[in-house]
Amino acid sequence: MAWKLQTLPKIRIFCWRIGDDILPTFEKISTIRRDFDSDCPRCGRDKETIIQALKDFPKAQAVLVHGGLNSNLLDGSHCRGVDWIEEVAHFLDVKALSDFVTVLWNIWNIRNNKVFGNMEEDAKVTLERAVALSHDLRIFNLLKEPSLPKPAVKKGGGSRTKGWRRAGVLNRNYNTEWAELYMLEESINLARDNSWARVEFESDCASLVNRLRRPNVDLSTMGHRIRDLLNFLNPNISFIFKWAPRCCNKATDQLCSWAMFNNCTETFDMDYPKEIHNIIFNDAIN
Repeated sequence: MAWKLQTLPKIRIFCWRIGDDILPTFEKISTIRRDFDSDCPRCGRDKETIIQALKDFPKAQAVLVHGGLNSNLLDGSHCRGVDWIEEVAHFLDVKALSDFVTVLWNIWNIRNNKVFGNMEEDAKVTLERAVALSHDLRIFNLLKEPSLPKPAVKKGGGSRTKGWRRAGVLNRNYNTEWAELYMLEESINLARDNSWARVEFESDCASLVNRLRRPNVDLSTMGHRIRDLLNFLNPNISFIFKWAPRCCNKATDQLCSWAMFNNCTETFDMDYPKEIHNIIFNDAIN
């Protein structure tokens, strides 16, 4: 859910940290350092959990009430931050949920400013800052026209042979590894929907293939995403991840372009069209 939010990447990571209960609240730090006080550094009365810092603390509640959040979502009792976020998600669409998480991110910044800099601001100012962030950065809002023109990108399609299906993606707003990972997710969904018994995924992104083969040693955000993805794989389907040289993209791109130009809807096996014979021949010997 966090990765589908229409907001800044750092706010998506913030939401992911709420879901995994790894925000550095005093209560969380006290589980690592036994001599650390778990009480809230602002009020000194309650333990500072994620719920206490983002929902139950008076300043946080003032910001949420000023923003018009349903009182039922404020009065409920939640033990974990992820439970509260999931309940809110049932009432809000993606855009509204993105704005809500942006408000929580600003509430967390209020907390940090008070704890580390002894600075505090009015609830209205905090909400206005969150609204301005969601409004000004329209490039992350897929429901509106972007404020900056998108770069011209040549669109491609997928090619299918007997027992095989290939697809490609190009999005200049994403890091290469993330773009490859998103494409891998779509490919896995396609394989699962078609109940294919054996699937081989090829990528020219060597670092991603290494991450997929050794997911347990990667402690980064992408590593966590990959582990979640692998946990959803059907154990009855054989998934194999392979590295493929970059030169193979030439044949795939030419094949997709040829199929789109000729409005080709039929499949073919090893008897590929003569128009791309030279490219495939070069791929075979290089």
